[in-house]
Amino acid sequence: MLVEPQELVAGAVLGLIREHWDHGAVSCAYLPHGAGAHHWVASGRHQPRWFVTADDVGVHGRLGELLDTYAAARELAQRGHHVVVPTLTPETEPHGVGVVVGAYLLTVTPYLEGEPGPGDYADDNQRALIAGALGALHAERSPARARPWVPGPPLRAELSALLDRLDSPWTAGPFGESVRTALQRSGPELGRLYRRFDQLAARARDARDDWVPTHGEPHTRNVLWRLGGPVLVDWESLRIAPRERDLRTVLRDADGAEPLSAYVAHGGTADLDDDMVELFDLEWWLWNMAIFAIRFSGPHDGDDDDERFHNVFLEEVMPAVEGAVTKQTAR
Repeated sequence: MLVEPQELVAGAVLGLIREHWDHGAVSCAYLPHGAGAHHWVASGRHQPRWFVTADDVGVHGRLGELLDTYAAARELAQRGHHVVVPTLTPETEPHGVGVVVGAYLLTVTPYLEGEPGPGDYADDNQRALIAGALGALHAERSPARARPWVPGPPLRAELSALLDRLDSPWTAGPFGESVRTALQRSGPELGRLYRRFDQLAARARDARDDWVPTHGEPHTRNVLWRLGGPVLVDWESLRIAPRERDLRTVLRDADGAEPLSAYVAHGGTADLDDDMVELFDLEWWLWNMAIFAIRFSGPHDGDDDDERFHNVFLEEVMPAVEGAVTKQTAR
């Protein structure tokens, strides 16, 4: 996130790091990066030491879900996969992953030099590097605490309730009316997309024996490009699921066969299911529509995160959803 949470500023995070992980940490700075979690870099006297993450666990069940997922990702790292996960155990909780502070789970990972990407892959060479890593991941047996993917999409009921409020102004923040107006265009047609999603999800459930460990969001913002090669980060979306959950992102728009060949060479299979690609496209866009509709229907200040998410909603989410509606209408 671009905006540091008021209840967890850098000075407070530094105190927590000294208390639970590293008595020698001397400074901490907020890192305006990503969407969803908050991040800081904690340093010693001469260089960065730790990458600190605060995940919101205020929703019931979220803490247990994250603890299981991080444990599963740790198991993958122990098997030799290039997985960046919280590996530093708090001194005060030797069997734990992190420390709960209010509504957040605070975790610490050794700081790694590298650059994240912009989201899209630049070329087939980049796609092939990550496709190879995914091929090896998908060939693995499932980690003990990895959770299965649960068809949703998430926040479905909440979005449905908001669609019933489109006739009343959304005036709790500066972007509410813009979002409401956009939803009025396609909101009434979303039932088609949910019905299609349910149809495809039923097919996916029937093939559960073929599900594999998946990262869930292997776009380049979740890739740290390092001198020794790229590594995948942000493993909180790890689930046992159809392989297309990952491959829709990495293989889409490839110019040639190199990415798929790299995937197969490292353990993946070449038989991809276009219906499953469509399933996870629908899940992603419907989920994001719900996230932004909830955010902008309620109180918001119009800060940097609000402005960024408002632009994503209008420029990426709405065109994708409207395109999916058009496709379903033409069936």
